[in-house]
Amino acid sequence: MRGKVTYLAIAATLGIISLKYQFHFIAVLLSVFYFFYLSIYKKYLLLFSAIIIFFIFSLYFHLSEINNRSNLGAGEYKSQAMLGGEFFLDGDFFRGILIDQTGEKLSFTYYIKTYEEKLNIEKLQPGQQCYFQGELEKPKLPTMPNAFNYREYLFNQKIHWRAKLNSISACHKQDKGIMTVLQKIRKNGLMLIEKYYPESSRGIVQALIFGERSLIADEVETAYEELGIVHLLAISGLHVGLLVGGLYYFFIRIGLTHTRTRLLLICFLPAYIVLTGGAPSVTRASVMVIIYFLLRIFKWRVSPADIISITYLLMLLLNPYELFHIGFQLSFLVSFILIISSKIIVHSHSWFMRSSLIAIFSQLGAAPILFYHFHEISILSLPMNLIFVPFYSFLVLPLALMTFCLQLLHIGSLFIHFLDIIISYSHHFVQFAASFKLFTLAFGKPGILILFLYVSSILFLFIQFERAASMEEKIRSFVPLLFIFMLHFLVPFLNPYGKVMAIDVGQGDSILIQQPFKRGIYLIDTGGKLNFSEKGEWAERNKKFSIVKDITIPYLKSIGVTKIDLLFLTHGDTDHIGEVSHLLDGMKVKEIILPIGFIRGDLEKEIIKKAIEKKVKITAVKRGDYIKKNGLRFDVLSPEKLTESKNDDSLVLYSKIGGLSWLFTGDLEHQGEEEIIRKYDSLTADVLKVGHHGSKGSTSDEFLNKIKPSIGIVSAGYNNRYNHPHKDVVEKLKERDIPLFRTDIQGAIMYEYKGNRGTFSIHPPYDTVREEDE
Repeated sequence: MRGKVTYLAIAATLGIISLKYQFHFIAVLLSVFYFFYLSIYKKYLLLFSAIIIFFIFSLYFHLSEINNRSNLGAGEYKSQAMLGGEFFLDGDFFRGILIDQTGEKLSFTYYIKTYEEKLNIEKLQPGQQCYFQGELEKPKLPTMPNAFNYREYLFNQKIHWRAKLNSISACHKQDKGIMTVLQKIRKNGLMLIEKYYPESSRGIVQALIFGERSLIADEVETAYEELGIVHLLAISGLHVGLLVGGLYYFFIRIGLTHTRTRLLLICFLPAYIVLTGGAPSVTRASVMVIIYFLLRIFKWRVSPADIISITYLLMLLLNPYELFHIGFQLSFLVSFILIISSKIIVHSHSWFMRSSLIAIFSQLGAAPILFYHFHEISILSLPMNLIFVPFYSFLVLPLALMTFCLQLLHIGSLFIHFLDIIISYSHHFVQFAASFKLFTLAFGKPGILILFLYVSSILFLFIQFERAASMEEKIRSFVPLLFIFMLHFLVPFLNPYGKVMAIDVGQGDSILIQQPFKRGIYLIDTGGKLNFSEKGEWAERNKKFSIVKDITIPYLKSIGVTKIDLLFLTHGDTDHIGEVSHLLDGMKVKEIILPIGFIRGDLEKEIIKKAIEKKVKITAVKRGDYIKKNGLRFDVLSPEKLTESKNDDSLVLYSKIGGLSWLFTGDLEHQGEEEIIRKYDSLTADVLKVGHHGSKGSTSDEFLNKIKPSIGIVSAGYNNRYNHPHKDVVEKLKERDIPLFRTDIQGAIMYEYKGNRGTFSIHPPYDTVREEDE
């Protein structure tokens, strides 16, 4: 079976996928096709072995699913528990993993109340026992299409509950196991870096030595992600190889034999996996080295493809859920592609050509996964990898390790300063490169067919590239892949369906309108997070949640949208326009439409200033005006003149979309409603975006009786402090048999239409709707 373990790894993958998706038609078809392929080439022993592996891993995953159950229930939680190895403190926010007395893992979050309490929490160590009180609830399912599924992510780690803690007390004895000792060393190392390194470099050094990225500034990490070089901010297989190579050379030079050096590194690498947080890339590279050394000790010869395939099978045996981890997928796929393309790479005559081919093949191999999970890739990724891979591998990483070791001896200050200068300049360069959005390709999340075509065309490219005798033939091998890129790009332009979506932005408003065939993209407000904290500077967080950066833009990119044609700003409240600056930074906006008298405070001034800097057209409108774009018309019903109420001066829009008439009311209240129905006596609307999140001061009986809506939509935050929508408003709609869609209960509300017919849906449709009285 030498050189054939890869076939077994493929069979194991198909077995797990088939069980995971309950023998879905596509999974079964792929499995049948694969076994048929083996039988055609008369690889009968391999076929028999692959079938056995398929059923073994199917059964193993089935047993894992049966055992992946919880013995706890929702509700009050009061228990002694142990802190797991991974916990993070950011400002007043404390999160991590607990290990309950039953042995079950829980994800926990806790908001620190005072600075003194934070100082005590900073002293906590992995394995420490504390008394925890709070509530257990199911992890949240995504409330937007194509969003990250946090519940599934935790389930794959065998975590079923999220503990929302309200107190942590009576912390005492600590577990003394080897895992806890290693986790304590890791935590102390992270604290040393945080204490002695400047803010601009501490996050990078933590990432390169311990695999921890929580202190990297959001704007820096985003820039690295957009350029496709974020893998440099984690410990990769290359980093492991450089470390092992350095240690191997050191031990040989001090007189150890090759066999003893290999045994020593075999013992060291499992500890290194724990110290670096157990990232898939580190685990893969470390296990591959261990297997390679064991084979050398016993003088067994196997191919590199066999080594990576054995590692793959071992990791799936340890945890079959790893297959659905993005890092696992990328790490193995890119490594395998580099192995099978090694014959092409080694025949290159120059270092630059070899480096270029490695970067090209890595990017091509990762492209389907990057498109599927992150919905975009950057054309600049290739040159940036050519520059930054050697820069980080041979300069930044060695300097980070050297300065850390010197600082353990309290003599690293000068070198830390030098490293900080290098990292700071590199960040500025990366952020500058990332500012060129023209080079980012966001085609949208590919469907199953497009994914299959991507994989097929990439396999064809590698086969043909290796067989090609001339440069012309090599170039021609790229043609099918370029065709699939073009097809993927054109898919949104061929889509005959349009949509109107109330985005789940929590306590705020944001409505997306997308015309069929990608003719126009319009956004009414952006949402914005209100800040009620008065705790002080100590509570400020390094990682700040942004509605636009974390929800809106990822969704837009997932449907292939890279620019907004019209951005309507209804009025100056933070929960409506608080994220405009982030939107202008992250996406091209062609024109902003706002009501007359929009500027009333600092937030509005800041937005106008930012829009002017970005050269965005700004148009102020009033009652009687209309905006027509790509055949879609928006009539402005309010305001006509300014009043003392910012809410009643909201921009109110009327439009006909997908066979229905829509009334978008911003934060309109009773006085503004009276003014509209007085001016437009015969106004009716099929769909009413209920004003001011359904507050008691909105949606009067007179307004409902005049407008006669068939459907109401409320955008409000789950368990919001204002109790929006108010029960009186809900009751008014109920009395009139007007169905009410609510983002606080049902997540994103979508109307998808074709021509003049459409359907309303909620997201996620498969989730149990959250109860109103929760």
